[in-house]
Order: sequence, then structure tokens, then C-alpha cells
Amino acid sequence: MLWTLDPGPWTLDDVELCLPPVVVSPTASRARELLLVAVVALALTVVLTWPMAGRFGTSGRFDNGDARFSIWNVSWVAHALTSDPRNLWNANIFYPHKGTLAYSEANLVAGAIGVPVWVLTHNPYATSNFTILMAFVLAALAMYALVRHLTGSRWGAALAAVSYAFCSFAFAHIGHIQLLMTFAPALALLRMHRFVDAPGVANAMWLGLSLVVQALACAYYGLYGGMAVAVGIIWFGAWSGQWRSPKFWALTALAAIVAIGLTAPFLAPYAELRHAGLTRSLDQQRLFSASWRDYFASALLVYRWMLPMIGQWGEVLFPGGLALVFAAVALVYAVRRSPSLAMSRRVMGFYVLLALLAFWASLGPDAGLYKWLFDTVPFMTMLRAPARFGLFVTLALAVLGGAGLATLERGWTGRRRTAWLAVVAVVGLASASVGPLALETAPPESQAVTWLRRLPEGAVAEFPFFGSRQNFFHHTWYMMASTLHWHPLVNGYSDYLPPDVEAALPALAQFPSPESLRFLRERDTRYVLVHWERYPVVLREPLRVKIGELQDTLRPMLNDADTSLYELVPAASGGR
Repeated sequence: MLWTLDPGPWTLDDVELCLPPVVVSPTASRARELLLVAVVALALTVVLTWPMAGRFGTSGRFDNGDARFSIWNVSWVAHALTSDPRNLWNANIFYPHKGTLAYSEANLVAGAIGVPVWVLTHNPYATSNFTILMAFVLAALAMYALVRHLTGSRWGAALAAVSYAFCSFAFAHIGHIQLLMTFAPALALLRMHRFVDAPGVANAMWLGLSLVVQALACAYYGLYGGMAVAVGIIWFGAWSGQWRSPKFWALTALAAIVAIGLTAPFLAPYAELRHAGLTRSLDQQRLFSASWRDYFASALLVYRWMLPMIGQWGEVLFPGGLALVFAAVALVYAVRRSPSLAMSRRVMGFYVLLALLAFWASLGPDAGLYKWLFDTVPFMTMLRAPARFGLFVTLALAVLGGAGLATLERGWTGRRRTAWLAVVAVVGLASASVGPLALETAPPESQAVTWLRRLPEGAVAEFPFFGSRQNFFHHTWYMMASTLHWHPLVNGYSDYLPPDVEAALPALAQFPSPESLRFLRERDTRYVLVHWERYPVVLREPLRVKIGELQDTLRPMLNDADTSLYELVPAASGGR
């Protein structure tokens, strides 16, 4: 982990007395502690996301297009990284277009996390589930390390880790793999603190690298988290007086150069798409803005009683009861200037500011701040959900909550300390559960997919070719199935729809019309797969008859009740 490479100011004051009288380096002690935290976090993740681990390679979220897209996306990145990295961006959708991975969030970090399981199993569901589980573990680790650094308290760090990693927002977005990469903002803020505490070339480089990880993990976190880090550098630079130092700003520039320089090659495809029209209007931003109700909406069991009381809500942003209670405790102690305060008032001030700014921005264009960011910050026009600023409210309150518990813990001794910590632990774990996850069994591999896996590579077109806004996401079924054969697909689903495909949608809806066959031939389509069960019953038999009359064009390869596989005969071979 990045934070284990720099001892920094974090010291362990309770190394076991039974150790032999040898010097244990702070880095080694910290690595050992983080390893223990990782084991505990993994155990909690398995319990709180059950039955995902128990149905590791046979289940998943298939109830919406975004969830199926995530399975395909993570598997594609893992597959490309381990087979042909040069063609990483040329994902197997919208053939023969290039750079199609950039048509939506690339999810490079999520795919990299899934590589070990993909290599071992080539199972897309196991790869996706592993990435989801690791996202929770990494979020807990990053937040633990952040609050441990800021307070020195293991218990405060543990409370913050559970509050943040297993928050309502994360559970509500199991099907959005990029939004589960919540470890990245916590990691970037940790590196920011190390930098402002001890400005130097090494810490500037690590800060820059953490911003790269954040940007490649999730575009929202890359932009929103990058702004949070910028506010932090200005805040702490002003408090410490370092803002007067040219060296401080030179090192800040070094961090920015590292971040921008290493991220730019990955942003280039998106820059091209922005010019091609992949932007969001302010009206779209308004649709995905938060309201006060969203901050009382929770996926966690113990807070669902609030849902009927708040009426209509769009996003799930309740930060958790314990985080709120202990954050209030920290603020009370800060106002009273208590000498037992576990976190400095300037650090607490930054997280209060971060929570307020994130809340304000999450309300969208009509609240003002987001409109200014939309007009000022590059690439903001490519995002569509201001409400996702709400994660940073949860992050800030988790940090403040950890500070509150760490402050109270200083006054607890003996049995009283044990009893209170036990109560906090039980309540914290009980309030982190959403109950058993609603997972579905993976669809069985069809006979057509088995055939495709054995056939020479060639572009595949699958029908029905969904073309309306209401059903276009059904192409994700084809994309998910393609992870079992990896032939290029003429089909696809993404944030950006190539103009030529969009123009051809009416013709493709009339397959096997001459216009649709001409479109397929122009794209060197080799195989055509028809899913009869996805057509209305009244259309199936007439369509079978029509295709049967075109055997010199669509050569049958496989026919069963649910699917038929054809080879598209090139026009030069006599096909119509």
C-alpha cells in the first residue's frame, strides 16, 4: 500500500510487551497492523455482503443494465491487460469502431484488481464479485490508515473505517463498480496530509500518484476528490503559513505535474469524445442532483424506518448514525478547546469545510456552487450526477466521527473503557448491515455461446437489436455473454452512441431487411445470433420463416428453441 512506504508521524505506542528486545521499525509495525486490519476488513466484508462470497462464481447483480455493464467492463479490462494490453481501449463493442472502452467509464483500477481471479478462472462473475469484495476491503483499509494517521487511535480509525467502507452509498451502488472505488479519495487525502505535514519531493510524488489512482478508479472521484485535495492544500498551507513559501508551491506543482502527466494519456480518448459530443447539459445535471431527503435515505437495515418519513428521494446518502453522533462529540470538544481533543482543530476545520462544500455542490446547478464548477473545471461537463458529491460528506463525517471516539476514548479507563468500546463495536457492526444481498444466479451458458467460443474470430451481431431509449440497455445481456467468447460485437451499450449506429437503428429493428444486412456487411459481420425468446411471441414464427428464406445469405449453424446462430455470407459469395 502507498501509505506503508513512509513512516511519517504515525507512531504505535502499544507494541506487545512480549516481543524480544529488538528494534522494530515503525514501517514494519504499521505493515503488520494494516495486515491485521485487512484480515478483519475481509471477514466483515464477507459477512456484510453475504451471500456474495458463498456464490462467488455463480451469482451477481443482473437486474439492471449498469450492473451487467460493470461485469463486462471489469472482465474486459482484466482480459485485455493479461492478453493484449495494446488493444485495451479497443473493447469488443460497436465493432469496428476503435477506442470504445472510452465510450463510458473505463474502470481501469477495478479491472486491474480483478486480474488475479480472471487469470485463475476466466469467470466474469467471480472476477466482478472479487472486485466488489476488494473494494470494500480497500475502502476500510484506506479510511483506517487516514484516521489512524490523524488521531493515533486504533478504535477511532476502526469506527471511521466501518462507517465509511460500509456506508449506505456503497451498498446502494453494488451494481456501479466505479462508485465502489471509495478507497481512492481516502487514500488521496491521506497522502495530502502527509504532504502538508512534511512537504518534500517524495511526499509530493506520492500525492501525485495517489491522484492518478483516484482518477483512474472513478472519474467522479478523480474530479471531486482532486478538488478536495486542492482545498486541503490551500487550507493547510494558509494555516501553517507555508503558502508564503515558493518551495511549498513548487512541490505542489510537482504533485500536479505527476498527476496530470500520468493521467493525461488515459484522458486523451475522453477529450476526443468530448469534442464529438459526449457532454451533459445542466438540465441533465439537475435530474441527478441531491436534495435534503437523500441525506436521510439509507440502504442499511437499522435506518430504513426513515424512508417512509422522507417521501421521494433519488440518491442514498445517509452517512450513518454513529458517524453523526461522534462527529458531534468531536465538534463540541473542539468548540470547548478541550485539551483531550484527539484531532487538531485545524484538521477538523478542514473536514467541516469539506462536508459543507460537498453538500452544497451535491445540490446541483440551482444551488450555485456546482454551476460554477461546471463552467470552470475541465471535464465536469462529461459528468451527470452532482449527488455523488455526497460521498465526500460521508467521508468527512466518518473522519470527524473517528476523532470523536478517539477523544472520548482518552477519558475511558479500565472496565469502563472496555464496556464502552464493546458497546460502540456492537452498535457499529449491527448498523452496517443491509441484510443478505439480493443476488441472482448467473444465466446458463447457451449452446450458441459454446459454439462461438470454438469458432474462428469474427464480428457478431445479436438480435433483436434494441434501439429505443427504453430498451437499449438490453444490449448489456449480449455484452455480458461475450465475456465467455470475446468475439467483437456490432452491438454495444455505453454513454456514447456512435452516430452511424444511431442512424442505422431503424433499419436494424427491421432485420433481416436488405438495409440491415447491408449495414452488417459494411462492418464485416461474420456471425448473426438471434435470441428468439427476446422477441414478442407473435413475431417469432414470421421471423423464422423470413430468415429461412435467406439461407444463401444467412447460413444456419445452430438452431434451437431459444437461439439460432447463422454465418453471414459475404455478398461476393452470392448472398443477397
